[in-house]
Amino acid sequence: MEDEDVEITGFKQPSRSKIHRMVYRVSLLTFLAILAPAVLHSNDNEFFSFLFGRGAMLPEPVVIEYASLYDTVYYIAFIAGLVISPLADNCGRRKIFIVVGSMMFVISSFFILISPSFHIMLVFRLLQGIFHTFAWQTLMVLVYDNSNETNKAKSVSIHVIAIGAAMGTGTMFGGVLAELGPQVPTWFAIGLYSLVFALSIVLITDPTCVEHRPTVKDGFLLFKKHPSIMIPSLFNFIDRLHMGFLVSIVPLYLTYIIPLSPGLRGMIFGISALPSLFMSYPVGKRSDGRWGRFKPLIGGSIAYGILLASTGFLAGGILPVFIIILMSLGVAQGFTTTPTSSLLGDMISPGNHAAAIGFFNFFGNVGMILGPLLGLAFGVHYTLAFLVAGLIELGSLAISVFAAKHLEVLDF
Repeated sequence: MEDEDVEITGFKQPSRSKIHRMVYRVSLLTFLAILAPAVLHSNDNEFFSFLFGRGAMLPEPVVIEYASLYDTVYYIAFIAGLVISPLADNCGRRKIFIVVGSMMFVISSFFILISPSFHIMLVFRLLQGIFHTFAWQTLMVLVYDNSNETNKAKSVSIHVIAIGAAMGTGTMFGGVLAELGPQVPTWFAIGLYSLVFALSIVLITDPTCVEHRPTVKDGFLLFKKHPSIMIPSLFNFIDRLHMGFLVSIVPLYLTYIIPLSPGLRGMIFGISALPSLFMSYPVGKRSDGRWGRFKPLIGGSIAYGILLASTGFLAGGILPVFIIILMSLGVAQGFTTTPTSSLLGDMISPGNHAAAIGFFNFFGNVGMILGPLLGLAFGVHYTLAFLVAGLIELGSLAISVFAAKHLEVLDF
């Protein structure tokens, strides 16, 4: 039995004895797919000024507005996953979504570089986000397809490590690329997704679907049948909200409050991803064991909320203090990301993986949309923005715990 695959609900599941090799392949492609957009966040000021400043640097309020809208439109595009996922479950196919998504990401990114105006650029930014969703969300589904109840959190943690490594490396390396020219990070992202396109054709195989192919309607009605998936979705909402918030506000903070070059901005922002990266696997392993899902989720969320709310007050424009806070936030996030995704997998049968992840990511994507807007709402008042973001974390945690208790899914 240890060397054989087990079949559950129409999908061939991997052996319980080890993490399936497809999880490692998927994680490699996920690393490349997440690295591509991650390199684009270190030089908003220089990028928009180069394209639309007519030879001059744009004013700070204009850069804040452009950066927030640029990221918000991108994250709005992720809502497309709510439609993509039921289709993927219905046809029992994953590979085609990755191949098409990666190819179209390359095309839309090229048109971003040649857009004649900011508003036209936003159209191609929207398309870039839609096709990025085709690829990365489907890769996430494959992790669940190739794991089971005994190794789910460990498999998810491998995937989370790939995401964290890509985001950390991307922000650090993106700054270095930006030093070479304002358009260089985008060309690098185009090259990465071209590699995803080629490798997905070679490395990815679809899961074996024998019986269970839910209709698209079933996918949209999944929440009605399984209301418990609201709990991990709420946790994902708040995780992504703060991800979108930090991705948009930290580079601006490091531009106008602690003035640094694009290379140093990216390097420092990337450091914050390292603690989460190192925490993912051990937390995931213990989440499969005696910790369960909610103990690390609640503890990590409380620490994250308190730290984020106090960032502006504690940092005070002092770079070493700001770096310590970012790394501490990374540690706290390391306790939440893997248990959140694993909790979703605990609740849904394999035949509904894509639809469940679509619902899960819909909430996450709403958070990503609101994150940059939160930064835009407070403009240059960075301390107040950090305070409100932290209070949102703590308030959302209280709502999530109350809902989990009501639905009787707390594991302690």
